[in-house]
Amino acid sequence: MIDLDDRDELARHAWRLLMRAAQRHLETTSHEVERLGLSKVMAAFLDALTTMPTGPTNQLATRFGVNPAWVTDIVDRLEARGDVVRCISPDDRRVKLLELTEAGRSTYEQLEALFATPPSELLDAPIEELRAFARIAERLGGVPLPSALEAASPRD
Repeated sequence: MIDLDDRDELARHAWRLLMRAAQRHLETTSHEVERLGLSKVMAAFLDALTTMPTGPTNQLATRFGVNPAWVTDIVDRLEARGDVVRCISPDDRRVKLLELTEAGRSTYEQLEALFATPPSELLDAPIEELRAFARIAERLGGVPLPSALEAASPRD
């Protein structure tokens, strides 16, 4: 039984519940990612490519801490789908740079929409609970709340 007056115990319990909810959401969205014809790794690479500057394949290998040959296989699959293209570097013709295509951006937007869609349990929560949850998520994620939400949310 959780002692609701023990701050540390309650925080650990809340964190475990949040991690379970996140895992359930990832499992649900994983099926949708596969329906789009992507593996989880391909989706992660697309996500990385949207935030990284145009660069060589080894940039992805470094980011994910994996063998460049393995990255090449994943990039080959993304290229075959039309999500990325390899371009010759203007600085060194021996180097191929990865660029996200319009199709890749569209695929990424579909992925982003999947991951950003909250479960019905959250959509059905009272507004006060959503505001409290948003404030906690802000602290956990280090992302400031939009000013309109901030103004509507009294601080504890």
